[in-house]
Amino acid sequence: MHVSTLAVSLAGNYEADSAIIAGLVGGVAMLMVIYGGRAMKMTSMDLLRTLGTMIVPKAAKNVVYAVGLMMHLMMSAGFGLVHAGLLHAVDPTSDGGAAGLGALFGLVHGGMVTIMMPIMLTMAHPLVRNGDMPAPGTAMTGFGKLTAAGIVMAHVVFGLVAGAIYVAAAG
Repeated sequence: MHVSTLAVSLAGNYEADSAIIAGLVGGVAMLMVIYGGRAMKMTSMDLLRTLGTMIVPKAAKNVVYAVGLMMHLMMSAGFGLVHAGLLHAVDPTSDGGAAGLGALFGLVHGGMVTIMMPIMLTMAHPLVRNGDMPAPGTAMTGFGKLTAAGIVMAHVVFGLVAGAIYVAAAG
């Protein structure tokens, strides 16, 4: 049985810059899943607009999307750091194992987001609170029946990509 040197190279060698890059690439991959689902009419959720209008609810469309993209990429970089830390804690023995663990971390993360995001939007989003944006509903189903599955899948893709990129860069 061939054991990669990944476990040895990850042990104690956390690389924040690689984790941030992995998170950013994972975040872009995640947007591809989200907007692919939107293009296929699986959901009406517009993540970048939703994020942007939380901060600048009355701004021009390009500003709203720019702010939403900035927020998404900042969270992606942050979660890239978290995912890399988790990989170090678990210490996978192969590159494929690291990517699989990344997908598992994404599955858990996506499940938590699916539960927490509707609560957060209902309580804090100015457009949801004043009725200008539809209520997200339980597990985000206010944006379509498949939205929850899409959110979870997008996070699985994030974890898979961020994990694979991180071990390739750090390993």
